[in-house]
Amino acid sequence: MAELSKIESVFREHYSFLCAVAFKVVEDEDVAKDIVQNFFLYCLDKISTLDVNVSFKNYAFRAVRNASLSYRKKSKKVDYDDDLLQKSSASLISSSEHELHEQETARDLVLWQIIGQMPEKRRHVFLLSNKDGLKYTEIAEQLDISVNTVKTHIKLSYEFLRRECQSLMRIVILVYTWIGFH
Repeated sequence: MAELSKIESVFREHYSFLCAVAFKVVEDEDVAKDIVQNFFLYCLDKISTLDVNVSFKNYAFRAVRNASLSYRKKSKKVDYDDDLLQKSSASLISSSEHELHEQETARDLVLWQIIGQMPEKRRHVFLLSNKDGLKYTEIAEQLDISVNTVKTHIKLSYEFLRRECQSLMRIVILVYTWIGFH
């Protein structure tokens, strides 16, 4: 219970700061919030084994920055001449890469479960765009639908993902709180 209270406390204390860190790298407010929420989900998942040898703020900063850089790289928005990227890559060490990999694996599992809950057509459009990298016009042609319909599916998909991730975060906090009382 004390560990959960501590996570909740640091979440409230550092959430805005970490969102700003992520936003500086990804330049998208919603994506930045998702990255920070995924980081705290990771912390909650690893609450009993998480060993932070530096201050939590420094640890969180490094983890969120690395996750943000990873997002940029995966979404092909990386400018390899970017000063931030060069400075950040110089500070990466194998332990932080391992932590990032564990965080990404946990996040990916949860994300795939949530994506699986989308209506079939919306999920298909979303995956064609995000997994296969197709442009809206290509998706529209392939599925014989309008570009506006594709845009609507993508928009609704992101809204659904944000809502479900926030709900999941609340449920996880409630479960850990409930476990602490019993």
